[in-house]
Amino acid sequence: MKLGPFVVPLVRAFVALALAGFLLSAELLARRGPRDLAAWAWNAVFWGLVGARLGYVATHLGAYARDPLSVLYFWQGGFSPVSGLLAGSLYTLWFYRGRWRALAAALPPATVGALVALALFGFSARQASLSGRLPGWALPTPDGGVLALSRFQGRPVVLNVWASWCPPCRRELPLLAEYAERYPEVAFVFVDNGENAETVRAFLKRSGVRLKLLAIDREGRLIRRLKVVALPTTVFFDAQGRAVARHLGELSRAGLEDALKKILPDAN
Repeated sequence: MKLGPFVVPLVRAFVALALAGFLLSAELLARRGPRDLAAWAWNAVFWGLVGARLGYVATHLGAYARDPLSVLYFWQGGFSPVSGLLAGSLYTLWFYRGRWRALAAALPPATVGALVALALFGFSARQASLSGRLPGWALPTPDGGVLALSRFQGRPVVLNVWASWCPPCRRELPLLAEYAERYPEVAFVFVDNGENAETVRAFLKRSGVRLKLLAIDREGRLIRRLKVVALPTTVFFDAQGRAVARHLGELSRAGLEDALKKILPDAN
């Protein structure tokens, strides 16, 4: 979902809209009813988000243990809806402790938020199509050679579209390069979008990142074929060449491991 120069993953946009509906209805009802309804709603959202993040981290401790500070990198995604709902519900029970009749005031805004979420995600489920296959194109490489994507038939592929001018691209490249070494049975293909060979070679020399399967798409054919709207974008293809997962923006270690499980069941 594009908002001017900003690109927001559709799931996050839908969650934000559902929470906005929840908070707005609570604010409006608080003007005519219980004055503490708005305070409850804002705090429930806060603790719900905290719980959703902690719940996700708890189920991916191995990934976050390697870099504990990455727990705070919320822009990479990684939230558990179940944990978030549980945390928000527990806060609600604590907030209305001893006055259970007043709890009924929380039902209308909660219903509004739920209906907005159901409508948005229901529509998205009907319209969403991650259909697509890995094209068999041959792309030039920075050293003057050619990388034929057709050579990866029968092998899972992680295709990362990036550029050297893109900060989140630069941050995630070492992680992807690490997992390319860890999972040699998966082809990690890195396609620079729109830059020339000299620029790519200079960047890799400065950064020290080693990318074995590297190509350049000067004309942007690949981003049009894969409907890439922003960089970085990583598409995960199974061994049959079908796109089964896509990630817009910087990947976290936990997010990468989750996506790998969809194309490589034995990944751990």
